[in-house]
Amino acid sequence: MTVFVLRSLLPPPLLLLSLMQVLYPPRNMKAISAVHFWRLGHQMTSSKAPAGRTTAFDAKLFAIRLDVSKATSMDIEHIILITNSLGSARRSVDPSVHSGQAYSLVICSALQSFFCSSSSYRIEFWDCFSTAEWSLHQIVHNNVTNTRIAAELYPATSINFLHSKSIISCLDIWRTLFNHPTV
Repeated sequence: MTVFVLRSLLPPPLLLLSLMQVLYPPRNMKAISAVHFWRLGHQMTSSKAPAGRTTAFDAKLFAIRLDVSKATSMDIEHIILITNSLGSARRSVDPSVHSGQAYSLVICSALQSFFCSSSSYRIEFWDCFSTAEWSLHQIVHNNVTNTRIAAELYPATSINFLHSKSIISCLDIWRTLFNHPTV
């Protein structure tokens, strides 16, 4: 039934439907981000990765980054990203200084390349609450909840390392943007 409904709703092959889900586990586990991609009513591919020991908000930004990076590399004109956090979606396309800015910069960079390819290309963010139990969203939810990755022995060390690496990366991107402005 779901596949039939999707086929009747989606225009021909240049639209990609993308669903993301984040599992923020108990204290001794890593957060997991998962993304599933659908085209013409069939699942094309999926990605799942540990987001690490992080806040739920940053794990959602990581999932959107995973989603947008993969989707913009495909031969499509229209991306519909379905999430249960429009706040994270808004923040994901905001390159200003904030927690998770490194993810936003990667997302904005991928979208800039995507939109420069054609003026007809577009992306939409749709809100779908997990409690709605929509069948496609449930598939992604079940995928991510069946995955458990234990945190490493000394997580503070890896968080500090990732934090400093993220700051260095952001500074490098800002230097490049200010030295070579576009427009």
